[in-house]
Amino acid sequence: MIEQEQEKENFVTRTLAFFNKYQNIIYGVLIGLLVIACAVIAFNRFYIQKKNGEASAAMIQPINWFMAGDSLSLNLALEGNDENDGFLSIANGYKLTRTSNTANYYAGLCYLRLGQKDEALDYLKKFKKKEDVLWYGCQIVIGDLYDEQGDEAKAIQYYEKATKGKDPLYTPNALFKLGQMYERQEKWDKALDAYKTIESKFYNQYTTMNIAQYVERASAKASK
Repeated sequence: MIEQEQEKENFVTRTLAFFNKYQNIIYGVLIGLLVIACAVIAFNRFYIQKKNGEASAAMIQPINWFMAGDSLSLNLALEGNDENDGFLSIANGYKLTRTSNTANYYAGLCYLRLGQKDEALDYLKKFKKKEDVLWYGCQIVIGDLYDEQGDEAKAIQYYEKATKGKDPLYTPNALFKLGQMYERQEKWDKALDAYKTIESKFYNQYTTMNIAQYVERASAKASK
């Protein structure tokens, strides 16, 4: 017991001695961390939030063009005009904002509708997971594009990402596409698992999509 008490006293003594010796450095580091934290808070409040508001307002017109859907409107949605920014300039001019991220997504969809699939893929892959529902849907579109290119491995990779969501539309759709990819590769156990997941977690969609026939086929093939 006496030895333990002495060890505690020695530890406290050494700690106090260390603090007294380096207190100026310690205080300097703490003050520096506090200054950095305050700067980050101020940057977010007075710059990022302001810029995000400006970008959100700028998105209104290009979204209207996007909704029109014809090629002229889609190009305007991308490039803008003398009075309004397009998705490309919003994505590049308001970086670090959530709206810039959303602009990448819409730019990708514009290119897709215009048939420019390489550009579509580039912008859709820039879309970060900040808006969950849109992001999961985006992974399906990316998977489709890779599938069209004949890159089954990457298509599966993106379909699998999309299956991690809980959206009643996107998730069963992604699971079905994943099942179809595994069927092509004759990985019947994996295909069956994808279809069964639709059945267990999204039964309404399971019946609407008539997945039972795919379960039956995959079960028969997997058992051979």
